[in-house]
Amino acid sequence: MNCDKCQNPAVAHLRYSDIRLCKNHFIGLTTDRIRKTINKNKFFERGDRVAVAVSGGKDSIVTLRALHDISNKRGLEIVGVTIDEGIVGYRPESIEIAEKTYKELGVDYTILTYKDRVGKSLDKIMERPDISRACEYCGVFRRRLIEDGAREMGADKIATGHNLDDEAQSIFMNYTRSEFPRIARSGPKTANKEGFIPRVKPLCNIPEKEVGLYAILKGYEIHEDECPNVANAFRLNIRDHLNLIEDKYPGFKFGIYNSAENLRSILADINIEKNTLKKCEKCGQNTSGKICKFCELKANANKE
Repeated sequence: MNCDKCQNPAVAHLRYSDIRLCKNHFIGLTTDRIRKTINKNKFFERGDRVAVAVSGGKDSIVTLRALHDISNKRGLEIVGVTIDEGIVGYRPESIEIAEKTYKELGVDYTILTYKDRVGKSLDKIMERPDISRACEYCGVFRRRLIEDGAREMGADKIATGHNLDDEAQSIFMNYTRSEFPRIARSGPKTANKEGFIPRVKPLCNIPEKEVGLYAILKGYEIHEDECPNVANAFRLNIRDHLNLIEDKYPGFKFGIYNSAENLRSILADINIEKNTLKKCEKCGQNTSGKICKFCELKANANKE
């Protein structure tokens, strides 16, 4: 199999567009797509301080390095936020890789732990017999701690490593639950909203396998293990089913993503948000109820 552009040996076959690419052309195409996503969606302004959420996995390392590569030209300051959930045998290695990358690039960073910010590590929380779904707690805690870390680092934007697969899974899950406000709020970037730091997703239209291949071909050190708590997650089942459909109908995930983009343009003209944001009575963060989800789950996790 040869590259369609230069006839050198191909390393990738992008079935959704039926293109075969060699190492150099694949790297060039992927880099170009990341930068086009940044430009098209106007992610940044000169002078922005951007906090990249870095776990040490392929997506976050590629995001960190991609933004670092363009930071001087675009007048950006890159900082890092890493969250330590406290998962023995899994998280320490990824944090080591994250810290190594920060130091190599000369990027300032902070590490926030569940133990300090929530009161218990995730492993300790999961010892509770009445708590069986780690992702329900972890997702809420991680989002808050990333927000807190970015705010403490003085960031204007938060960049995450969500890839096309992540986006397609979230869109599908939100659609089946009739969570149209969530679909309206999501996308390549979140709107400026009082009390929240805007978030951007430079990898949002790059398939997960291509992000992984890109990291390998670029020689990046990445953490490749999957979280041990993912086995019982609903998202895992959605991922597997979407992968089966994508294998049979290449481009299916792009179809889901593009459909949501079209839907957002319609929802933008409708006041779909039913709840007015208030301040959480416990922590003061914005919430639709009296107590935010973070404080609710934190209290339950620490309940004796």
